[in-house]
Amino acid sequence: MSFDIQDEEFSAVEVTHSPARFSSIIAVAAALLAVVTTALVAPLSAPVGLFGLAGVAAGLFVFESERLTIAGTGIVFVGIVVAGFFGDVPEFLLFASLATIVAFDLGSNAFSVGRQMSDQTDTQRGEAVHVAATVFVGVMAAGLSYGLYIVPWGSLTVPALTLLLLSALFFLWSIRQ
Repeated sequence: MSFDIQDEEFSAVEVTHSPARFSSIIAVAAALLAVVTTALVAPLSAPVGLFGLAGVAAGLFVFESERLTIAGTGIVFVGIVVAGFFGDVPEFLLFASLATIVAFDLGSNAFSVGRQMSDQTDTQRGEAVHVAATVFVGVMAAGLSYGLYIVPWGSLTVPALTLLLLSALFFLWSIRQ
């Protein structure tokens, strides 16, 4: 039985508790996607969305503040609501809502991973699995919501769409707990 002993030099990792870089980048990209999508529907919603995007990016990369990140995603969602008032393209609004939920979840995950590990720890594979699971659950909920929307069931469609999006958000929240 042979043991290969390699002369590897180990160095200490400084624990910074900064948000994880991979999830942070994907969260900002998702928020940017939501802002661009709402700006296509209603250009008047772009300043609100850009303000929220700045909050998400600053919360993750500059100030490392989870509250600022959450507030930024909330403002991006307000931009979606504004776009809903001025534009009537539910497919774009549903897609932007999904991107905002993904940005919120991944931003929160970036802080969670950063608190438990460090930003210098290699966590990309675990974060990639989390990204895939979040997007999968979101796409399934959005697809089901849109399916209910296009089926002509009278006045049930808008509340069903809203409740299914909220249920997807609560489902993601419950997975984290």
